[in-house]
Amino acid sequence: MTWLVRLFFIYFMSGISSAWAAGEIGYVEDFSGLPSHYKVTRGSQLIPLSLCLPLYNGDLIEALDENGHLTLRLVDRADPVTWTRADRENSIKAEIPQTGFWSSLLDWTVTSLSPIDDQKRQLVLTSIRSDDDADFGVPLLATPQTLSSGTRTIALGWLKPSQVVEISLSSKSGKKLVKKAKGKGGLWISPELDLRAGTYRLEVTAAGNKVSGTVTVSDPAKLPEIPPELQRESVPEPLRRTAQALWLSAQQNGQYRLEALHILAGAHRSASETTLLKSLIAGKRFQLP
Repeated sequence: MTWLVRLFFIYFMSGISSAWAAGEIGYVEDFSGLPSHYKVTRGSQLIPLSLCLPLYNGDLIEALDENGHLTLRLVDRADPVTWTRADRENSIKAEIPQTGFWSSLLDWTVTSLSPIDDQKRQLVLTSIRSDDDADFGVPLLATPQTLSSGTRTIALGWLKPSQVVEISLSSKSGKKLVKKAKGKGGLWISPELDLRAGTYRLEVTAAGNKVSGTVTVSDPAKLPEIPPELQRESVPEPLRRTAQALWLSAQQNGQYRLEALHILAGAHRSASETTLLKSLIAGKRFQLP
């Protein structure tokens, strides 16, 4: 038995243009199962469901699996909307914003993340891989990284999340900013540090294995400037963080991947942020369009 979500949106101003009427009003933040478990109809077009798919006025989303559920992020709501089989008789209504938020770089974000997300979903359905099967490693430190200076935290991730690691950060002169901090769960966020311009050594040790890398701390003005279209307030915050981190990680042969990880490392992460964070930790490289 299938069920569907019909997206109706309210025009909140008179004389609204046809461009607004057709404009995006949100996106798919998450969904259960595989993309093939859903059908998205936009006018006469069938649109493949994907993570971060933009939503338009009048879109129809049909779940082919009665256990399916969707999480939608709409621009006029602070919290995401969860849609389950129990809601199938209702439609979703929201206001169309005056200013759209979608862009070619957000298209690129979806194109980059969708295959990774789909592969993860396929893996979950076919087998459950134990963390014990993974080898310890820190791909983020495989190439020199650049961070912005200032009073700030830094984030670091490693393969094999069950592995408890020790982390140290020292300046070129040998001064220890972090001495044997312990990290677990595959992700570590430092306390606030006074990072001044210079070269640092970041070292991770686990069960006799040691990985180290060079980190250059530079003036924030010298880092690549995030494009204005990825800084618009009209872009919902979780998507904005995902797109900014993805764009930054793809700059200059990946030397800002550690900085990109920092953008995503907060406590509350959406599905797209989590997907990208895990991909960066695993060493995935992204290419700019």
